[in-house]
Amino acid sequence: MVSDDEQGLALWIEAGSQVMRRVDGTGRPTRQLSLLKSLRMTTMLSPGTWQPFRTLMLMPPGAAHCVWWSWRPDGTFEGWYVNLERPVTRWAGGVDVYDQELDLLLYPDGRWSWKDEDAFAEYTGHPAFWDEAEAAEVRDEGERLLALARAGAAPFDGRWMDFRPDPAWGLTSMPHWWELPADATHWSPEYFRQ
Repeated sequence: MVSDDEQGLALWIEAGSQVMRRVDGTGRPTRQLSLLKSLRMTTMLSPGTWQPFRTLMLMPPGAAHCVWWSWRPDGTFEGWYVNLERPVTRWAGGVDVYDQELDLLLYPDGRWSWKDEDAFAEYTGHPAFWDEAEAAEVRDEGERLLALARAGAAPFDGRWMDFRPDPAWGLTSMPHWWELPADATHWSPEYFRQ
């Protein structure tokens, strides 16, 4: 954790850190599959590696997005990744995120593009995801962030560009309690410090 204040929760993920990825029964990642297809098959979580970027994530309080600053391992700034999502849910062990599939890629030279538009359209109207009205709100949030980026307004105004993590931080691994449900409110904060 980099900071947790009125601007939001800022987290650092070093390239090479441990993450959990969804895989099929043979261990192949399911990321390239349609989420609807992967929901119909047996999958499991398996340890993986965060690649290829060094990433700073900012989750503004109550926001329907998260902004990622991405650097290559050599320190070159690659751009911003705007993950459109429902506001994060905090719990004693961290945050839970409900991703809304559509993302916005913003590059330092002013170029931009939508990511996963086909999947977003496929999931819209499906009972497991969102309806047309919520899909319009998701897209509006992306358009709002795009307008901020084009104007060079916060959070695309240069803030966090000079951030460098403490060299002592190193790579992170999954905490021993990573699989606890968010409603594990009966766990004491001391449990998470073990």
